[in-house]
Amino acid sequence: MIGKGVFVRVVTAAVLASGLWGGLTLQAEEKKNAPAAKSGKAVGILTAKTDTEITVKPEGKAEEQTFLLAPPGGTPSATVQAAVKTLFVPNLVALQWQLQEEQPVVTSIHVIMPKVRTGTVMGTIVTRESTDKSVYIDVKPAGQGYTERYWPRFIPNQGGFDKEMIQTIGTLNVGDKIKLDWVCDERKRAAKVQVIARAPKPKPTAKE
Repeated sequence: MIGKGVFVRVVTAAVLASGLWGGLTLQAEEKKNAPAAKSGKAVGILTAKTDTEITVKPEGKAEEQTFLLAPPGGTPSATVQAAVKTLFVPNLVALQWQLQEEQPVVTSIHVIMPKVRTGTVMGTIVTRESTDKSVYIDVKPAGQGYTERYWPRFIPNQGGFDKEMIQTIGTLNVGDKIKLDWVCDERKRAAKVQVIARAPKPKPTAKE
């Protein structure tokens, strides 16, 4: 038979353990349900804009994020309105936001423009789009620097975008390491691309 003292100790230990795990579970649940950040900053590629919102692909994030220019039903401030007019897709932008009515609202934004109109970047292609409607590559610079999007140049005497660059982008792959010469008008554009190293081919699966 289990002595009374032993029984009491066993029950006490069980109660304490239950309290400990219950406390941990409660803490985990509280952390899970903790409110999101009330404000923040972001740097990324502007992918779309309207009179009421902008969409940005933040640096290091796979998904795009939409920010309102004013709280629902409100009007953007004069400062934000003026700043948004200077934005062109796909500029690199830096913004600050605040959560208002559970929506991220832009409080300030500006374009990160280069100090020169031409340049060269060495980096890795992290995104590529080559369709009838859209052609571009996103390049992450080697070393420091933000990922930026490069479109083909617009060449009037060709009646549109640089056809040679469109073909070149069509041959590139995500993961390729490249040297890219760019020019900048209101946005950065690819003038020349040289592949330094091709992305490794995916390893075949066991079934293959």
